[in-house]
Amino acid sequence: MTAIAKEQLGRGALKGRILKAGSWIVGGQLVSQVVRLGTSVVLTRLLAPDAFGLMSAVSVLTMALGLFSDLGISRSIVQSKRGEDPAMLNTAWTIQVIRSYGLVLGCLVLALGSALVIHFHLAKPGSVYGDSRLPWVMAAFALMPAIYAFDSIRMGIAHRAMRMHTLTRIDLFSQLMAAVAMICVSLLTRSYWALVVGSVTASLVRCVTGHLVLDGHRERFQLDRSAVSELMGHAKWIFLSSILTFLGSNGDRLFLGGTIDSRAFGIYAIALSILNVLQGLASTLANSVAYPALSEVHRERPHALASVMERFQIGYDLTVTFAAAALITAGPALIGLLYDPRYREAGWMMSILAVGTIGLRYQIVEQCYQAVGTPKYMTFANFLRLVFLAIGLYVGQHVGAMRGAVVGIALSQFAAWPLAIWFKSRRGILTLRAEAALVPAIVVGLGAGWVLSLCIHLLFPHRFA
Repeated sequence: MTAIAKEQLGRGALKGRILKAGSWIVGGQLVSQVVRLGTSVVLTRLLAPDAFGLMSAVSVLTMALGLFSDLGISRSIVQSKRGEDPAMLNTAWTIQVIRSYGLVLGCLVLALGSALVIHFHLAKPGSVYGDSRLPWVMAAFALMPAIYAFDSIRMGIAHRAMRMHTLTRIDLFSQLMAAVAMICVSLLTRSYWALVVGSVTASLVRCVTGHLVLDGHRERFQLDRSAVSELMGHAKWIFLSSILTFLGSNGDRLFLGGTIDSRAFGIYAIALSILNVLQGLASTLANSVAYPALSEVHRERPHALASVMERFQIGYDLTVTFAAAALITAGPALIGLLYDPRYREAGWMMSILAVGTIGLRYQIVEQCYQAVGTPKYMTFANFLRLVFLAIGLYVGQHVGAMRGAVVGIALSQFAAWPLAIWFKSRRGILTLRAEAALVPAIVVGLGAGWVLSLCIHLLFPHRFA
């Protein structure tokens, strides 16, 4: 078989896997977000807004621990040429266990620290960080990394092979079990503990199901010197990038948690929850389809990188950017339809935050940074977003209070655009077709959102009386 024939065969096989993985991710995410949205609507009728504010604050703090110790184990398995070597897999799993129990200790330390902050009145009175329930919920969240420690390393292997049909089923099953647990406990107790039970249930079900469903390599404790060296070599950039990613993506909640009360924080969390439907889909497609595909193209057919990037970017704009633009005009109507009047303020918040979602369009390029072996650019992109987020929050809140802060949060998402454009130009992958899809996607999306908003008001006028 000639080299050209082999390349065409490889291109066809990759395209087939991309389409299959992408269809499973889109379908799975749609089902997942319907379940999440339905669960949220039910729970908001059973629990008060402050419960969601409290859980959102705890989630951010535990996420901080996770990302501050992120070694990029799964991504290293996807990218490495030794991604199916038993010594590499055992070493990665062993490091995962060690790291996770470090996180357990970190959660308990945070719980103790927050208890001391409250005891000595160091937090702003009435703020989320001054809530006496926070230490207990934080301590309970230590169960999640304790469970995650023993997640199967075959999850990473399945990710590398783009076996998204299996991973999607596992995630959906764990989410459904968590939703059932939360609703049942909410009906019985009407307590914020229902949300804690749901989070722990999801982690436990995912861990057990992964071991039962995924076949292949069986994990054992091992530390191979060369594997440790390779994993730690990737980790130094991934570690720094993860810290900056977390601060850039969640700095808003860290900041607002110290300045507003649990009720207002809960309303903000509801606004984010709708956008997370879209951002979760976009992030999953970028991480689980674009990243493995771009990594494979770079390894085997680097000259085809520009055309593959162009297709991914156009597809992203015609779906994610279009939907984000629609939420700008339809946001208040959707909140009014789905939630009771206590959450009405989430409408204008979601409209502004949807502008920031458009700013995430270059996350396809950011997957390319890592796929071609230059994760330092990802680190710099996250640094830019963090700097502009800090400026936007400080200036916005002083100028326009909560509304100004939300505007600052949205605008910070555009900070890394110049870097992405420069990188594409430097690599010869900047094409007019890929960039030209942005404007029509926004214009048509805004129009579609306006039509949706009009239909909601006409069909459900009693919700807006």
